[in-house]
Amino acid sequence: MKAFYSVPDTASVREVPQPVQHLAIGGQASRLGGEVVFYTMEDHYTLRTHEVICGKLAEGPAIDGVIFYRLAQFFAAGTIDVGTLRWILERGYTIAFARERIAFADVAALDRDFPLLATHARLHERDRDRGFLRTALPLVAAYERAS
Repeated sequence: MKAFYSVPDTASVREVPQPVQHLAIGGQASRLGGEVVFYTMEDHYTLRTHEVICGKLAEGPAIDGVIFYRLAQFFAAGTIDVGTLRWILERGYTIAFARERIAFADVAALDRDFPLLATHARLHERDRDRGFLRTALPLVAAYERAS
C-alpha cells in the first residue's frame, strides 16, 4: 500500500471545510492505491512558497507522494509554480490533486501536461476577476429573461 502526505488548502477552508478536503484527499489516495499517513497545511504566510511541505519533504520521509487538495494551491497571478512541482517530483515523490483528480508520477508527466496546467492557471485568475463576473452577470440575466 502506498503512503501519502496530505496537504489541504489553507486558502479555501471557508469554501470547502478542512474535513471535506480530507475526504477528497483520502479518496484520491485510495484511487492511487494508497492511504494518507500524515497531513500538514501551509500557514497563511507560506502559501506561495510552500515552505512547510518542502521542509517536510527535504527530510526524506518514507512516502510515495503528496496529495494536495487543489491545483490552485500552486497558482499566483495567473501563473503556476512549476519550480516547486518539479522540485518535489525530482525527489521521487508523486504529486496528486484531489479536486481535479490528476496525478504526476514524474517530471516527464508534468512537462507533458504543462499546457493544460498553464491554461488552468490563467482561467482561474480570469474567473477570480470580479470585473469579469460583473460583466457576465447582466448577460446571464438577459438570457434568462429571453428564455
